[in-house]
Amino acid sequence: MKRNLKKIFLLSLFLLFLLGLTACGKSKVEKVEAQMKVYLYEKYGEEFVVDRIGRRSANGERFYEARIYPKSIVGTPKEEDRYYYGSASIDVDSFGRLDKETGDDYSFINRNDDVEKYLLPKAKELFGERIRMKVDVNHEKTGGDRSFWIGYKSKSLEEMRENIKENPQDNRIILTLYIYIFDKIDNEEEKEERRKQLFEFLQYLRVEGLDKYLSIDCNFMDDIVLAPSFEENRYLLESDTNKVEKLEVVKKLREEVKKINEKQFLNNMEQIRKSEFKYEYGNLSINYNKAIMQILSLTYLIEI
Repeated sequence: MKRNLKKIFLLSLFLLFLLGLTACGKSKVEKVEAQMKVYLYEKYGEEFVVDRIGRRSANGERFYEARIYPKSIVGTPKEEDRYYYGSASIDVDSFGRLDKETGDDYSFINRNDDVEKYLLPKAKELFGERIRMKVDVNHEKTGGDRSFWIGYKSKSLEEMRENIKENPQDNRIILTLYIYIFDKIDNEEEKEERRKQLFEFLQYLRVEGLDKYLSIDCNFMDDIVLAPSFEENRYLLESDTNKVEKLEVVKKLREEVKKINEKQFLNNMEQIRKSEFKYEYGNLSINYNKAIMQILSLTYLIEI
């Protein structure tokens, strides 16, 4: 009997210990979330969602890491786009105490968006409203001998320009632009007109002082990808069916596109996630002063 009571007592202690660990863990996660939210609000001036908090270790360091994104994108197409997800972290000491400092990488996303907002009006003026742009901008600094360059977490285009103005030899902006225009090009005359627009955009970037380390991947995409029933017909277009059947589907999609009003067309275009943009040439920033113009059709639309 005494032995059974002892077992029950020990089991009770063990359960209480587990509950204590759970409570402590939950309390620590809540502290991490609260600290990160305050830090992000003070840094960016808006509320952030902080989720998927977990304890990590790397290079002998222990820390809490979380996914972060602005609360303002909740309910918009951006909410489901990994492009807008950043991360924040807080170091943990050997006693499990949280460091007072918090770090994050959202400044890179914020800076890309800042540059995009600056460039997009001119891009729309030249290419039209049916355009999506993705920016990858890096601010790099170097030391006195300029033998190596390191990335710098500037917040905006204005800050980068101020740094270059104050010390042009030790600061540089590396800019890579991915441009998608949803407009089918039908002939050589239209193609030449689009080349002129790209040339004008390059001239604009030169005037803005953004052309020294510049790469552009400018793509013209067949607009049937924005037809309402495109996704449900995608499998058929990609499969090895006969060309006549494919042609009928393409004609149907073209008719759908014609019936879409401009507001709906642009809305469909905005649904495309930046994290799903695919680039033929990968990271272009290694090829400075390069502009590529591609006229794209989906592979299954070629030689129908």
